[in-house]
Amino acid sequence: TTPAASVGLPLPTAAAERTEPARARAQMLPAGLVPRREADGRFGLAVAVPAGAFGSRAAAPVERVSGLQPAAAAKIFLAGGLCSSVAHTLLVPLDVVKTRLQTEPPGTYSGPLDCARSLAASEEGAAAFLQGAGATAFGYALAGACAFGLLEVFSRAINEAAGAGNSLFFSTPLLALASACATAFCAAVVCPFEAVRIGAVRNGASSLAAVQQIVADEGAAALYRGLGPILLKEVPFVVTKFVVFDRVAALLAAALPDAQGGALLSVGLPLAAGSVAGLFAALASQPADTLLTLTNEEGATLGSATSRLAAEPRLALQGLAPRGLFAMLLSSLQFLIYTRLRDLFGVSKADLTLVWDALATIQAGPIGR
Repeated sequence: TTPAASVGLPLPTAAAERTEPARARAQMLPAGLVPRREADGRFGLAVAVPAGAFGSRAAAPVERVSGLQPAAAAKIFLAGGLCSSVAHTLLVPLDVVKTRLQTEPPGTYSGPLDCARSLAASEEGAAAFLQGAGATAFGYALAGACAFGLLEVFSRAINEAAGAGNSLFFSTPLLALASACATAFCAAVVCPFEAVRIGAVRNGASSLAAVQQIVADEGAAALYRGLGPILLKEVPFVVTKFVVFDRVAALLAAALPDAQGGALLSVGLPLAAGSVAGLFAALASQPADTLLTLTNEEGATLGSATSRLAAEPRLALQGLAPRGLFAMLLSSLQFLIYTRLRDLFGVSKADLTLVWDALATIQAGPIGR
């Protein structure tokens, strides 16, 4: 018989596979990581492995993400753009109410319902709830593509630079860093569209009329006047959204192991985790969202908006209720649509993950016989 401790499993490196036969540059696993046959006939490791050492779902296989090919990257960007555009456009009526509550003087409306009734009774009628929808749909298609697509790109690059060990034990900080990097690009894309949306809602005009008025009155540079507040708003919002979603989704998946792969979990998990992530994201970014709205008022600057918010701190709470609801619905819809589209396009996380099957490399027969 061959003792289990004396058996080594070849673990070829990617460089070795490219330059010479794998066996010539094979690395050997430590004896403690060589599977051995237990008394019950199953294979196990010679050392105790702490729960969760290989992932948040405990004893998960050793995995590595595959290279991101241009076609797969394009599909991920497309899925991100579609999910964000559809989700934001469906929720435009809630965003209109939130923006009106922030732009009108305090006391104009008694609450979100009173604001909604006033909008419905206005000259525009039901069309008032669709103000800025055009800018929202197009702008957030670009923003969503950048947010979700660049998150995938930056996550891979940052994890590769950090190394396998750091990626395992510092997954949350690295995810937050990747989210912040993606958001910086996203903010530059969405800034002019956000300015047009706010102008359309404030003046009761179409998106086209709003952009023409802003450019005519203040010049094209005014479209980027809110870039600073957008960064202050979007960085905490997006980082909180992705980090909380990742943690909550992992907890739910660990709590429901028997439901893995089922239709109920595939739909319920992104909805539930997305709702929690959206609520925390709204709370983290509410003051900056108010600052963004104040900055986009005619003639306002970041300094004047900050001074006004400091003089009237209660303004930071205006629109929090509809924005919180908006963020919960938005995040849950985004993650649901995004995960389903990635499955449909064949670029889900499972499709882009390589799993190392240690037992498949054993060629000397059963261990321990």
